[in-house]
Amino acid sequence: MSFKRALHLLVLGIMLAALVAACGDNTATTAPATTSAAATTAAPATTAAVATTAATATTAAPATTAAVATTSAVATTSAVATTSAVATTSVAATTSVAATTAASNSGGSAALIENYKPDQAGGKKGGQVTYAFSGQFPTSMMPYYIGDNVAIINSNMVNAKLVGQSNNSKYYAYLLAEIPTVENGEAKVSADGKTMDITVKLKPGLKWSDGSALTSKDIAFTVKWVNDKDNSGLEVDTSPWELVTGVDTPDATTAVIHMSKVYGAYLNFLANFWPLPEAVWSKIPLKDSGAEKSPEATVPTVTSGPFKVSEFNADDRISVVRNDNFQPVFGVNALLDKIVFRNSPDANSALAAVSKGEFDEAENLDDNQGEAASKVPNAKYDIAQQYSWEYIQLNLTNPIFQDKNVRKALELALDKQALIKQFRTAKTVQTAVNVSPLSPFADKTLQPSKYDVEGAKKLLDDAGWKAGADGIRVKDGKKLAWTLASTTAPVRKSTAEVMITYWKAVGADVKFQPYKSTEFFASYTSNGILARGTYDMGMFAQVGDIDPVGAYPYYHSTRIPTDENKGNGNNYGRIKDTTIDKALDDQNNTIDTTKRTEAWTTFQKTLYDNAYEYPLYTRVNNYVVSTKIKNFKANPTTDGNFWNSVELSLN
Repeated sequence: MSFKRALHLLVLGIMLAALVAACGDNTATTAPATTSAAATTAAPATTAAVATTAATATTAAPATTAAVATTSAVATTSAVATTSAVATTSVAATTSVAATTAASNSGGSAALIENYKPDQAGGKKGGQVTYAFSGQFPTSMMPYYIGDNVAIINSNMVNAKLVGQSNNSKYYAYLLAEIPTVENGEAKVSADGKTMDITVKLKPGLKWSDGSALTSKDIAFTVKWVNDKDNSGLEVDTSPWELVTGVDTPDATTAVIHMSKVYGAYLNFLANFWPLPEAVWSKIPLKDSGAEKSPEATVPTVTSGPFKVSEFNADDRISVVRNDNFQPVFGVNALLDKIVFRNSPDANSALAAVSKGEFDEAENLDDNQGEAASKVPNAKYDIAQQYSWEYIQLNLTNPIFQDKNVRKALELALDKQALIKQFRTAKTVQTAVNVSPLSPFADKTLQPSKYDVEGAKKLLDDAGWKAGADGIRVKDGKKLAWTLASTTAPVRKSTAEVMITYWKAVGADVKFQPYKSTEFFASYTSNGILARGTYDMGMFAQVGDIDPVGAYPYYHSTRIPTDENKGNGNNYGRIKDTTIDKALDDQNNTIDTTKRTEAWTTFQKTLYDNAYEYPLYTRVNNYVVSTKIKNFKANPTTDGNFWNSVELSLN
């Protein structure tokens, strides 16, 4: 990686830090992953595309579209709504600072990287914590096959990454001894500027949960495993993995990753790199989704995180117990004996369970539950800001949505401000595109759509859709009718019911179809509704990592899940736009901050002008946590609120 590219990443960190200060809030997935689509249910996978259900857990994200940086820890109720005006001001102010920094070739890694060390001071060993993420239950614990936020949260407790993301929205060395940078020589671009090498150095003495050594050989194996042509159903963004031409392992703790191109978002790549134990996964066949369907994906026998899985009962609970071989990572093992994730079908059930003392923490609560949550005895209610957003994804294979004017008309028919007032919190901001308004790459010239019933009717008239005797429009004998799909979260159902009345007012007949999150966000090989494209419209959320590159698998035409590509990708809208493809490629390949910003602007304007999807509003994570839990630190990134599970203890 070039020196300029590294500077760009550092500049991004400075901009993010300035945003936090400007907004007065400490605030975030996927994602999977992952930049994952963080699927959200009620009021953020995801990114990676981490789709999240309910209060989406950090609205999903796929992946996030633009520079989806999440700011730091918990946004308190008092620091409520940083308005869009504030966000705009902070972005403008920090942009000039960043430009100056880049131009002068100054700055340091401290802006983007921090030295995290668990703080167990005063913590007592032992005990159990039970929590829920309302309306969403994981289908797997295998990090490369998941994209929804709650799955990532649970998976991260048992699977350690090379690089972590803190509650301060910074990268920290997790399994690595230090984070590779241009300054320390571990991120190095070739003399011709075309290729790059990343040297990763593991902390000494790392062990798998069975006591065997975790070495550089496992890193090399993981790259080979992800890139295997027989692998299918991957939720992680595979684009950086595909650039890897080889991995050298000069010793047990050192791996040199060779990449065929300069990859500016390499820190995000390392933050989505979970080493796999070669001794286990090399024996599991990849063909016919063998690895994804293997019991090892839900109850792994060998793990690297602070906990290990003791039980996985689908739709009921997941229990993890302390991994006593984790100590070499941070010098300590987890304090808690056990953490239990319980399934809660909706936010009301989750909140009731916390009130009764059955759960110690519940996330993804509905935005309208703030008052009730604040009255739970012996607990703290809070709202964590998230760099995520709720939106409606159009399936562009549906003939109705292939007309741009029809797409625009149906968006004009939605009163998004009324939806915010009725179903969301004061912190919620209407969005113009699927890019966080706090992102330094957000195009502030784009204005959110206006509610315009008459304008919508005119566009539909001009497109040839005429009202029938029953008031429903018809064209060429086909009615203007479709189904809106989402999760079973009550807030989604309520929101959908209001949306249906808006569309009916302009002559459309719309039905609502709820799905369990395990169906809605399931992978391609598991016949997921979004992944397979068996829907007309889908309402969910995206969540992103610190770097904006998570947008790639959600919008690039090569990332449409198909049989040919083994279902790898999160382009659920089936968007095929050469301008978007080029913009995503350009921002990925340049180290010039100005050019990268220009590429992101082109990306956003193209989405905006074509109305390929309907951005709705930003998402937050409403949660309530028992006062008996010590060191609970909400994390806005896709690493989630249990990112520091090794620190947690009971008072």
